[in-house]
Amino acid sequence: MYAAVEHGPVLCSDSNILCLSWKGRVPKSEKEKPVCRRRYYEEGWLATGNGRGVVGVTFTSSHCRRDRNTPQRINFNLRGHNSEVVLVRWNEPYQKLATCDADGGIFVWIQYEGRWSVELVNDRGAQVSDFTWSHDGTQALISYRDGFVLVGSVSGQRHWSSEINLESQITCGIWTPDDQQVLFGTADGQVIVMDCHGRMLAHVLLHESDGILSMSWNYPAFLVEDSSESDTDSDDYSPPQDGPAAYPIPVQNIKPLLTVSFTSGDISLMNNYDDLSPTVIRSGLKEVVTQWCTQGDLLAVAGMERQTQLGDLPNGPLLKNAMVKFYNVRGEHIFTLDTLVQRPIVSICWGHRDSRLLMASGPALYVVRVEHRVSSLQLLCQQAIASALREDKDVSKLTLPPRLCSYLSTAFIPTIKPPIPDPNNMRDFVSYPSAGNERLHCTMKRTEDDPEVGGPCYTLYLEYLGGLVPILKGRRISKLRPEFVIMDPRTDSKSDEIYGNSLISAMLDSCNCSDSSDVELSDDWAAKKSPKISRASKSPKLPRINIEARKSPKLSRAAQEMSRSPRLPMRKPSIGSPSLTRREFPFEDITQHNYLAQVTSNIWGTKFKIVGLAAFLPTNLGAVIYKTSLLHLQPRQMTIYLPEVRKISMDYVNLPVFNPNVFSEDEDDLPGDAVWED
Repeated sequence: MYAAVEHGPVLCSDSNILCLSWKGRVPKSEKEKPVCRRRYYEEGWLATGNGRGVVGVTFTSSHCRRDRNTPQRINFNLRGHNSEVVLVRWNEPYQKLATCDADGGIFVWIQYEGRWSVELVNDRGAQVSDFTWSHDGTQALISYRDGFVLVGSVSGQRHWSSEINLESQITCGIWTPDDQQVLFGTADGQVIVMDCHGRMLAHVLLHESDGILSMSWNYPAFLVEDSSESDTDSDDYSPPQDGPAAYPIPVQNIKPLLTVSFTSGDISLMNNYDDLSPTVIRSGLKEVVTQWCTQGDLLAVAGMERQTQLGDLPNGPLLKNAMVKFYNVRGEHIFTLDTLVQRPIVSICWGHRDSRLLMASGPALYVVRVEHRVSSLQLLCQQAIASALREDKDVSKLTLPPRLCSYLSTAFIPTIKPPIPDPNNMRDFVSYPSAGNERLHCTMKRTEDDPEVGGPCYTLYLEYLGGLVPILKGRRISKLRPEFVIMDPRTDSKSDEIYGNSLISAMLDSCNCSDSSDVELSDDWAAKKSPKISRASKSPKLPRINIEARKSPKLSRAAQEMSRSPRLPMRKPSIGSPSLTRREFPFEDITQHNYLAQVTSNIWGTKFKIVGLAAFLPTNLGAVIYKTSLLHLQPRQMTIYLPEVRKISMDYVNLPVFNPNVFSEDEDDLPGDAVWED
């Protein structure tokens, strides 16, 4: 076999990821009938629970076609827990998600018409040690650390509960493959066996000195009825590029193995809980997490191992790197994956027909591509070349046949959709539309007002893996009008530097919006303010960026009326938008402060205009008009005009389809020929 970490940027959240769970995606056309496993496990959803109490549901894909259609929304951040989420468990037969927090709260989520909602809530006030669905998905086993255990139905009805009096805590609980018994592991190395009705059957001591961390079977977590028919979903089916040739059906003749992990790092493979001669695996790892693949022939064991001591420092600390070891059903070591991760791996899970292994370590998420068969020379060459290239765009520079270039590019196709924005190309990410049809859902946060920077700061975050990725930052520049300047969410004021040495530190540090990038505008900018703004805003700490050094439209209108003859009545002219030109902009200040755009408004806050400040953006970025009736008798109307911006050429700087005259200071100054549609 062969395993390698997927190439690409580091995937991470803004807080520590504590648990993982993956399920296959059921096509809409097959939700009421047996599904085709080959297609069912090519796409799926990854659930993550983090330290901020947010559950992330992110779309994943293992096929290598870039033009494959994806769901319209590919990431959900589910909020509702008041403490860190420690357990997430999918129920594939019923398409539900169970989540548990550190305070003992249990939520069962269900998706309906593209939205997630809480179906069931259970809060006993005690910490949950484990939550496990039965193999048919109809029952749930909940075990608490204080010895209380409960079995309920998928609809929330309690079947039975029991209080187990022990001197130690219950650490885990699982169902037997036939769902007729439940097993509980304790911190003092004992296994408690009960039947499906709550009667005590056995009490076995497995280890006197080591506690039990987890228990599992080399058996599929859920028994989903298979269909030999091909998928009938709208997406075109393509054969898988990696992984097993077909999804393996468990062989009924092979008896499942009970796997028990101990605190010492040893793992016991047992035929049953009363096996007197189990196979013991000496992993040599600490803080071990284990999981069998779905087909039950490969056991992944992740943990920390001590390495050589630092030679530069006397009596320095020992360097520890996370490792993943793979074993077969006989306990034989098959493969070792060395990683550069120096933090413990807290959770792992298999996905995509056992062709992917997902690992969580701190705020980072790693995807491992696993080849179960003997690795081919072509695959080894692909991984070696991809490691040397580092980026997908460098593949075209190689003098290779097109077919080999296409095969080499598949090594850079990410499994997690969407991939996190590249910190070096964040401006392109926020300025130009993406190639796909997916929607990017964001969250905006406001920080405390800081008089040194001239107004409140707002940061726009992209929802990703249960966390938030800062993509834009805004600051209000006027006290009277809702006017803002939009900039890069950088932690410094230098335009040529990237966000930081690591993506994780950038995401954790950039949440503070009142940093060094929020500096005051220069005196040259403040000198270009119109007389109207100079009268309205007396504070020098609230400068306003002016598009052009000009007179206020109201002052110009007053001057025109004074020059008219009183005997010659004239029709009030329509006041259009001022000319939007770049020659008045001090580009050095725009580059230094990372300004991208400005949002201007009239005094009533009913008309807004978006003006590009950066050199690579068009001048006219859009307009928003908001209309209400006098007594609110008619429905409110809001018209948004956004011209399409593409990274093609500078011909799009002045788009002919955008009419800047739709913006004016007065409500009745709109041109008569301007047509707006909702």
